[in-house]
Amino acid sequence: MKNLMFYHDGCDICAGVGQVIVNLIGLAKLDIIHVGVNPSRMEEAKKIGIKAFPALVTSNGNVLHFNVEEHEGSTSCLF
Repeated sequence: MKNLMFYHDGCDICAGVGQVIVNLIGLAKLDIIHVGVNPSRMEEAKKIGIKAFPALVTSNGNVLHFNVEEHEGSTSCLF
């Protein structure tokens, strides 16, 4: 397992946030989990405490949710 895990649902907003995260952290320290392609990881995301996408999980288990303005009012990225 790498240091950080980035969970997303594959929407354009999540892809944009993901690119910023990759640019900041680098792929060597990041696992990228696309729950749209791998829906079996959705239950894992819920157990970790992810409430919406995109989200970054730190090495100590903290979940960082990104409040992206364009997602306001949209439920497509929420559990």
